[in-house]
Amino acid sequence: MPDPTPTPAPAPAPKTTPKRGIVNQSLLDELSGAEEIAAAAKKPAYAATLAVGGIDAAKVTGLTTAIAAARNLGAQAVQGTTGKQGVTAEESGLMDDLVNKIQEVQKRARQKYDATGPVKLKDYGVGQQFYNSRSLLEQTAANILSKLATDALPGITPAKITALQTALVDYQGVQGDQTGAQGDATTARRQLETAVNDIIARRREIQFAADAEWPHTDSANAGVRLEFQLPSDRVMK
Repeated sequence: MPDPTPTPAPAPAPKTTPKRGIVNQSLLDELSGAEEIAAAAKKPAYAATLAVGGIDAAKVTGLTTAIAAARNLGAQAVQGTTGKQGVTAEESGLMDDLVNKIQEVQKRARQKYDATGPVKLKDYGVGQQFYNSRSLLEQTAANILSKLATDALPGITPAKITALQTALVDYQGVQGDQTGAQGDATTARRQLETAVNDIIARRREIQFAADAEWPHTDSANAGVRLEFQLPSDRVMK
């Protein structure tokens, strides 16, 4: 009897190249880490101690503002790469999203100021028909983002501020000529890299101060050091 015909070996699966993100993931990770450190530095339990060591509220706010600006650059890079979402239905959806995010902030502003400082509600466009025109809607969103850089509202987290900023960029991106969009995206990515380098320097200044205030040699400081992303068993390098 002849030998049976051997079964051919299966062809190897084609190699796949992982897709690269529009914005470098390491840059986004750095922004998220810096946001967590800024949030820790704002805590009343730590803020007073840090202020004595030279990390006052202005420096922490400066870091937060720089992060928000960097997020905006990242959004610009995404918008420039993916192109214009210019159909009427998309524009309407982006407008609704932006309006909803603005109204959420306005509700939180009323929660904080309606009884104690109603005049401050003007800074958040409360009572204005801000959605009657594109220009007024965009300006109201920009005004609110500027105000949130220095004013904390209950329930409005850094992630929600970033979402509002992204919603504004998305809405702005639906209009206009897309010629040169890829070049704009490249510029935005380069600007983002520069911005992240500045943010790294800012957050490291805060971390060095925290390292001095809560040294690793005292085991009671382990929890604080974790919040500031410091090594538990050695000084920060």
